[in-house]
Parts: sequence; structure tokens; C-alpha cells
Amino acid sequence: MIKVINAASTPKTPVAAGHLRSILGPDEEGTRVRVALLDVEVGKSCRLASSDDRTQVLYVMEGQGAHLAHTAGGRLEEHALPRRAGVYLEPGEEATMTAAGAPLVLLLVSVPKHTARPTDSASPRGYVFVEAQLRSLIDEKASRERTFWVNKETGLSESWDLQLGRMAYAPQAHSPRHVHHPSKTSPVTPEHFYFIEKGTGEVKDDAGSRPVGPGDLVLIPAGEWHQLAASDSGFDYIEFQAPFDFMTTMDHDPLGKNWYIKGTDDGTGKPQRWVQS
Repeated sequence: MIKVINAASTPKTPVAAGHLRSILGPDEEGTRVRVALLDVEVGKSCRLASSDDRTQVLYVMEGQGAHLAHTAGGRLEEHALPRRAGVYLEPGEEATMTAAGAPLVLLLVSVPKHTARPTDSASPRGYVFVEAQLRSLIDEKASRERTFWVNKETGLSESWDLQLGRMAYAPQAHSPRHVHHPSKTSPVTPEHFYFIEKGTGEVKDDAGSRPVGPGDLVLIPAGEWHQLAASDSGFDYIEFQAPFDFMTTMDHDPLGKNWYIKGTDDGTGKPQRWVQS
């Protein structure tokens, strides 16, 4: 059954950098994915230590003047990051994010390494991303727009561990009614959530509908038919699926799976279609 968790209702735990809210994980909801929000005080830092078997993402949701130190393959790189930027870490990499000029709100996501589907690289590498510099996709009606931070098929990450990014809905826009299942190559049941930052609307499933709004994390089990619909406010939210090795079935809206590369032209005046598996 779909579950709606409001982040503001989860307890804050004092940590060295500030305060931590654990929203998803084995202890909270029995999930393989771990999701947390971290409030970082000015002058303090959040460090993601190297992991042997988990992929990690650290993302600046709120605040300016973040300083990032990213270590991969024994090489240290430093970056000044704006709001809505972050770092993707493969196992063996580490990162430290410091609130240099203002308090930060960071999103932390980590998932187990997905080894069931082979990759093109024997040693995948992490990377720093700035959302405003990434390619965006629009749907058939140009009423939904998505920007992936992590996605193997956009050429960003080199692994199938997760798909993560931002989705924006115009007023009254909605997704097709759809369902996700493991792919034929995956023994892992996919985990899926939306984290609403702005806007209100409802999430629908076979049991009915429930309202959602800012601060709500919508956890959707595999095999649950679902649909997200915005009110007049539209939506701005973070979408997640892991592993990125699943099948999607649409109901009564076969064009709902089509996405197009924003700002391109296929020669007919329409944007170029993005081909995905």
C-alpha cells in the first residue's frame, strides 16, 4: 500500500553538523534505500564516508555557498556549489559538504550496489552535478518536465544502481496511471518514491486517493498501480527509483511513457524523442 510520510513529522536527531531527520531506511520503513535530511549549521560540515557496497548522493536542497570536497580514485577535487547541486558517489568515494556562507539543508540518499545488470565500465566513477546545467526532458503534452541527476541512459552515471532527479508539473498536470515491476534481469524488487517540495495535489491508487503537499514523501511499493495529479499549484518534486532495472506498464495512456529532449528539433519542428529502455 502507498504510504505518505511527512518529513517535518519525523524526529530531529542532533549530530555534529546540526540536525538529522531519517525518513526512509531499514529501521524506519524496511527499505533498502536510505533517505535523510540534514540541517547543516554555518561553518560545519557533513561527511559521507566511503562505502564498500553502497552508492550515495548528497544534494543541496536549500542554502547557498556550499563547499564540496570530493575524493575519488585517490584524487581530491573541490567545488563551490549553488542550491540544487550535488555529488554522486560510487563505492570507494567520499565527500564532505561544508556550509561556508549560510545554513544548508541537504538531501542524503544511498542504495545498495546493483550487480545483476552489467555495466560498460569496470570502475564506474562518481561526479558533481549542477541541476541547471543538465539536460531536461518534456512529455508528450509539455505539461511535465524532468531533469535527471542520476540515470544510466542519459550518460550521467555508469551504473544501474538508481534513477534520481527532479520533476515539475504544470497546473492540473498528471502522470499516466502506471505500475513498476522488476525487469527480467533483476532479482530485486524496485523501490520508488516522490518527495514533494512545492505544490499540492493527490496520489491515486486502487484504494482511492490521498492529498499530498510540501514535505511529503510518497513511498510506492512495486506492483502498486499509481498516479500523481497536481492541483492548480502544479508540482515540483524529487523522483527516485532503485535499482534502475525495472519495467513500467501504462494504463490507457500509451503516449505517457514518451519523453522528448527539451530545446532540440527532430527536423519537423518537434523536439527529439529520448529513447529509453
